[in-house]
Amino acid sequence: MIKPQPFELICKQCGWSKTFAPRSDVFMPGHDYVSNCPKCGNSELEHKAAGPVKGLLAELQAQLKHQ
Repeated sequence: MIKPQPFELICKQCGWSKTFAPRSDVFMPGHDYVSNCPKCGNSELEHKAAGPVKGLLAELQAQLKHQ
């Protein structure tokens, strides 16, 4: 198993964004990614690598949720 790097999804339509830090290479909808913007429903989300601070915060938040 190779753990993916944290990434950010951004909606260009409404400005929504969220940083995801998957725990494994098996992605779970809603936890490790979303297909559509939860705010406006747009399906064309920009995918980019998370910066170091956002990535670290997302990883910490994911670890706290699973304890």
